Amino acid sequence: MSTCCLCSNLVCVRSDEFWNKPLFESTNFVVLPSLGSLVEGWLLIVPRNHYVSMGALPAHLANEMEQVKIDVTTAIGPRYGKLCAFEHGPSRAGHKIGCGVDHAHLHIVPINFDLALAATPLMPPGATWVSATLDSCRIAFNRGQDYLYLEQPIGHGRIATNGDFGSQVFRKAIAAQVGKPEQFSWQDYPQKEAVARTIHALSNDVEISA
Repeated sequence: MSTCCLCSNLVCVRSDEFWNKPLFESTNFVVLPSLGSLVEGWLLIVPRNHYVSMGALPAHLANEMEQVKIDVTTAIGPRYGKLCAFEHGPSRAGHKIGCGVDHAHLHIVPINFDLALAATPLMPPGATWVSATLDSCRIAFNRGQDYLYLEQPIGHGRIATNGDFGSQVFRKAIAAQVGKPEQFSWQDYPQKEAVARTIHALSNDVEISA
């Protein structure tokens, strides 16, 4: 999909944008440092092929996706401590919940506060958390439901579905908790310094050219 920013970057192996160079890779997924990193160590697990959300992934990729998540969190956990995984999951392209990036990406973020609790005031009336797995994202997607998915700690998931989620709910919650409430937008505040620190911490051979 030429109009998708992640698709365009994934096929551009000679990109000058240092944040678009994978830190980890598997057959069908790459792991990138995230623009807009409000904390160091913020990563994205991204499928190489285009899907609008993790719920749209075909079932045969589920085990590989799960293994990548385990491998990445195991690798970075000793450095960054407690981790969570989350997704703003649109059921279709162009929905507000997708945060302007209609390509599936699972966030891996080191935080030490309850993200579900922090995000709840930003959710629409009627949206509540229920226990879930990544398979629950596929069920929601197939039902045409937008969703928020969270694992905190890793491996202990919950999901909320609703048709009226705003944009960047988890990012707004994290920004508020780390004392930067106005910097929730990854487009407006790319946080390249934090991205560079993450790359330096996790890879000795990634060339940085900000």
